Parts: sequence; C-alpha cells; structure tokens
Amino acid sequence: MKNLNLKNHLGERVTLYGIAQNAKGYAVLLTEDEKVIYIRELAEWPEDLLDSSITIKGILRHIKLIPDPNITENGAISQGAQGLQYVLTNYEIIE
Repeated sequence: MKNLNLKNHLGERVTLYGIAQNAKGYAVLLTEDEKVIYIRELAEWPEDLLDSSITIKGILRHIKLIPDPNITENGAISQGAQGLQYVLTNYEIIE
C-alpha cells in the first residue's frame, strides 16, 4: 500500500511494499514513503532479501518495541528510540 495511513489500519492484516533493511535488533521494511516498519519475529533479513524490494503481509501494530534512550547522571546516553514503533507481526513474505 503506497502512502498508507498506518494509524487507520492498526490491528489489521495489511500488505506493504518496500526495501528490506536491517536495524539494530530487528529486520525492518522501509516503505516508499519512508516509514520504518519493524518485523518483530525477524532479527535480520537473509542475505538474498537484504536491500531488495519486497512485498510482505502481516498484522500492523503500534507498540513500544525499542526502549527509550537513557541518560545517566554523567551525561552518557544509551541507544534507544523515543515513542512507539510500527511493527508487523505474523508476517508472510509474498513472492
């Protein structure tokens, strides 16, 4: 779905198109309109799919998947992400 308003499809089974990328801890789909969708059950894409255009189906969620960054008293900042992330669960890659 191009230019999909993700919030209108939460909890639904959706079909998404984009580029298979890896992020810290999860495989992600970068959509045509530059939304990042985390694939919850997949740590990274297999080499044959990485950086490829793919079509994927799954249940769309908007949840806290990645912890917020933490700042210590001394100012050290841990990695993390503010807010909720779009996540695809129960995914199926479409050939």
